[in-house]
Amino acid sequence: MNRTNRLAAIVMALQHGHETAHSLAEKFEVSRRTILRDIQSLSEMNVPIIAISGPGGGFRLMEGYVLPPLQLDPVEAATLIFALEGLSHYADTPFQEKRWTLMDKIKSIIPDDVKARMDPMLKQLKHDVPERNYILHHLEPLLNCIPEQGWLRMLYRSASRQRWLTICPIRIYASAGFWYCEAYSEEHGEQRLFRADRILDVTPVELIESQKLAEQAERQRSKPKSTERSPTRVTARLSYSGMIEAEQDKHIGERMTEIAPDVWELSFLCPPGEWAWAVRFFYRLGREAEVLEPENLRCEIRQHAEEVSQMYLASNNNRCNTR
Repeated sequence: MNRTNRLAAIVMALQHGHETAHSLAEKFEVSRRTILRDIQSLSEMNVPIIAISGPGGGFRLMEGYVLPPLQLDPVEAATLIFALEGLSHYADTPFQEKRWTLMDKIKSIIPDDVKARMDPMLKQLKHDVPERNYILHHLEPLLNCIPEQGWLRMLYRSASRQRWLTICPIRIYASAGFWYCEAYSEEHGEQRLFRADRILDVTPVELIESQKLAEQAERQRSKPKSTERSPTRVTARLSYSGMIEAEQDKHIGERMTEIAPDVWELSFLCPPGEWAWAVRFFYRLGREAEVLEPENLRCEIRQHAEEVSQMYLASNNNRCNTR
């Protein structure tokens, strides 16, 4: 970002509220000294920036000052449209109607010359979101609970059953075409992840009961946790195809090093609770990955492969006997 754009961006950031030199420096990836020079330059340009001293200090704009609307350049316009198009790939969203009206409004205010330069960029960009088929009936109550740290009772359908759970929603996020709710579950006594489209019904919890639930949850969280075994170092060698698969995992995707042409080494610490996942993950990769250590992980993957092999041998024998 050049200096002119950064100065405008600082003013827009201050329009949204109080900022410190440190927060602005992190946001624009420059030094704190650079931000202070920029603030000084904006003041000399008669932008009414108020400096606040003290521990909670920083900068804000004089009340009532608004930056005039800025013209989007082709890259900025493409960025905005591309982000909105990402939502259009989800079967349903919290912004189901607004995403289309907003897209139309933005496209209508973009000048033709900017569109002509923006469209070729968009044709080269693609969102890789799996197609899903669902409707989010109860996402809004979850979203409304988060700012207030409120509680809900929800009828939830898991893979094997459905039951009522009492939860305190913490955050909502989208991944692989689905929407998820991360929430504290009273029944489980811990934080859990729930698919939003599997929520069949919700009912609010009264304020007094919500306060009791919050106190119980806090007591549960403050209980001393049992000593857990330390994580195990896992090292594996991957082919190009194996690397592509592993790269998509948010926990281990950045743990790989290319050690030879089209050969990668993956090394990470595996917590005890994720051991079963590691067995399944490397078994699924097949010949595209070889675990080098630890030996007990190699043994479990081999045992898993032998069990699958025996299953297919048995089914083949049964077919031969029935002919």
